[in-house]
Amino acid sequence: MKSIRQLSRLSGLLLAAGALQLTTSVARATVAFQFDYSFDTSGFFSGGNIGRRTLLEDAATVFTSRITDTLDAITPGGVNSWTAVTFNPSDTGTNISVSNLLVDLNTIIVYVGASDLPGSTIGLGGPGGFSVGGTQGFVDTVVGRGQAGALLAQASRTDFGPWGGSLAFDSLTNWYFDSNPSTVETFTGQNDFYSVAVHELGHLLGLGTADSWDNLVSGGAFTGVNSVLANGGNVTLNAGLDHWAEGTMSTLVGTLTAQEAAMDPSLTTGSRKFFTTLDFAGLDDIGWSLTAIPEPATFGWVAALGALGLALSRRARRR
Repeated sequence: MKSIRQLSRLSGLLLAAGALQLTTSVARATVAFQFDYSFDTSGFFSGGNIGRRTLLEDAATVFTSRITDTLDAITPGGVNSWTAVTFNPSDTGTNISVSNLLVDLNTIIVYVGASDLPGSTIGLGGPGGFSVGGTQGFVDTVVGRGQAGALLAQASRTDFGPWGGSLAFDSLTNWYFDSNPSTVETFTGQNDFYSVAVHELGHLLGLGTADSWDNLVSGGAFTGVNSVLANGGNVTLNAGLDHWAEGTMSTLVGTLTAQEAAMDPSLTTGSRKFFTTLDFAGLDDIGWSLTAIPEPATFGWVAALGALGLALSRRARRR
């Protein structure tokens, strides 16, 4: 019987970004998020706020519409057992443990809630850890979900296959909840929920958090081939080496419209960020398989960003 224990970094996780040179095939996306609100003790996503779940699903489609990996199901039984460990989204200083969690094929489970986050942090997200024991095949499934590059020695990993993790949103932030995130309107003095959700899901998928990310960091910069191509050179990172450097620019996918990358560390109050070419390139570099870039017409509406501008007052940190 094999046994392995892994705990992920459960704090200091923020935004991440992607880039160009995505997979050139037209494979259909396969991965889905399963959001679990059982630890949402403050009711941030329930009761009169239940409509916010739809907005979170909107943010998830940024990824589910593009990722084509096949993630193996985790089905414990007999000698095979495991425990999923992740931070409590309603009390981020503590962890939650779920024994023998069933994870369906191509599914990523995400525990969601809200908490009074420290300082100017308005979002927190990242992949969970685990302990596991059983046959080698079962251990490998929990560790890599069928992604061979995730089973290599830690310093050599080229892929990432998480079971899931957690997202926490600041309970005291003045949020803007947009029923149609494809539009960009004025919401002065509020922080955009959609932008933060996309950013934190990027962390959960390994941007700034996976071993396959760390293995491409050198000299304070990210050296993944797709990201370098999208950026025109190595991508300078923030001091924590888990985000693009503050103010890193890219373009909206399929366009020449410039935007600050979604996975830099902050969000300007009153503005929206979409996942950029560089952000998607980062996903590609850490091991995710992505569909081809959509035709520019698909993203014609995002041109409105250029008119709106992104320079408003305060900048909030996203972790």
